[in-house]
Amino acid sequence: MNKRKTKKVSTVMICILSLFLASSTVLANTASSPYSTPKIKGHTYTFTSEVWTRNFTTGTTAEAVASVKASASVPNGYMGAMARLYTSAGSLKASSSMTYNTSKISSFFVYSPRITTKTTYYAQNVGEFYNGNGYTRYTGYKSPHLKLSNVNSSNVLFENNTETSETIHELLLQTKYDVNSQGDTYGSALSEPIIGVEPDLIAAIGTNGIEGYLKAEDLTPKITTIEEALAQTQVNGTVRTIHLYGVEGDNIIGEFDVVTDYKVE
Repeated sequence: MNKRKTKKVSTVMICILSLFLASSTVLANTASSPYSTPKIKGHTYTFTSEVWTRNFTTGTTAEAVASVKASASVPNGYMGAMARLYTSAGSLKASSSMTYNTSKISSFFVYSPRITTKTTYYAQNVGEFYNGNGYTRYTGYKSPHLKLSNVNSSNVLFENNTETSETIHELLLQTKYDVNSQGDTYGSALSEPIIGVEPDLIAAIGTNGIEGYLKAEDLTPKITTIEEALAQTQVNGTVRTIHLYGVEGDNIIGEFDVVTDYKVE
């Protein structure tokens, strides 16, 4: 069974979406400290984990944003980033695809889908950088949280601070994942910096609002060459839909959309 399907957005729809996004107002954002890499094939990189909110005529949204910078302009496919938006329970709510630079540049932005659900959000983004024989992967610092909530029918409250919820605090201290009957690890990907690897099944919330798990290999397909990286980077507006599973990883309970959305500075 094909576990992934791609929905292409037409050129007309992309143009309409671009005009719509250009009219939005960024209301607030919260950002982590820049994560700095060692020198990789002659270059060093920094990237941040940020949460932005925007005000549209249709309502206010929150999104994860990865700002990626190289020490100098780098060749095609040398730097990639994935913007990930998490809830205060540690579940992945929205994610971009792993997106690589398709031209010689020194910086770019990668965006997750925009979410309207009113709750508390964090970003913890992932970067991948070409090392001459594949890609070196780094998980960035977690952003401060941003709370998006209704005050009344006409106002929205944004709370941006460095406090960490008890649940997130526990996830950041977790030293091992739970294991299901199939032998697969499962849990929040927020625990990856301490444990050292992502779980096989990543806690996430599907497009239908159901909580379940994404297969890590579906969310971020493994690539080793620049050609594979560039082939994986779709045009802006492309949506790749993957399955959401139950904890055993064999029962499909929903879907999760992974979106390509980036901007070159």
